[in-house]
Amino acid sequence: MKKDFTVKLNCEKCKRTNYYTRRNKKTVENKLELKKFCKWCKSHTIHKEGKK
Repeated sequence: MKKDFTVKLNCEKCKRTNYYTRRNKKTVENKLELKKFCKWCKSHTIHKEGKK
């Protein structure tokens, strides 16, 4: 049985929710930080895991 949960990724610059992804809370203890493209900022920015 997998323990994957859906999490939101929010842009650090404009604070909008752009992406949804899955992560296993048992194996990944820290919050996710990925560099993704934000269509509102029109640049690649850091996206952090947000609240549900």
